Amino acid sequence: MPLLAGNGDDAYRYAFERIVLPALERFRPELIVVASGLDASAVDPLARMQLHTDSYRFMTRAVKDAAQRHCGGRLVIVHEGGYSEAYVPFCGLAIVEELAGIRTDVADPMLDLAIAQQPGERFVAFQRELLDELAASFGL
Repeated sequence: MPLLAGNGDDAYRYAFERIVLPALERFRPELIVVASGLDASAVDPLARMQLHTDSYRFMTRAVKDAAQRHCGGRLVIVHEGGYSEAYVPFCGLAIVEELAGIRTDVADPMLDLAIAQQPGERFVAFQRELLDELAASFGL
């Protein structure tokens, strides 16, 4: 689904809640496979998005819960992208921790900065409006 450059945690959470999870509910998959690109992180040089480790935790938890509900927990997550050598390991660890149901002592050194740089209310409202239009076009 199209998300504008500069989008952050709110847009991804809203997209999951408004489109991704309802679409999974409708589709009723037998297996969920996720191409887990980490290039949407706040410090990635390519995608220009604003995600952080808590964003990846949320998406992992949401898809893990969906897999439990719809396909007996059958879930495959494959790492396939992310170009920030400094931040990809923290985002990847957040995913692994969420999958394993544990939390290590490794702290995200950029989390506070990534949260502080999230888009403003007007941008968030505009992206939500676009996502609502997309959801409506899918009948969700």
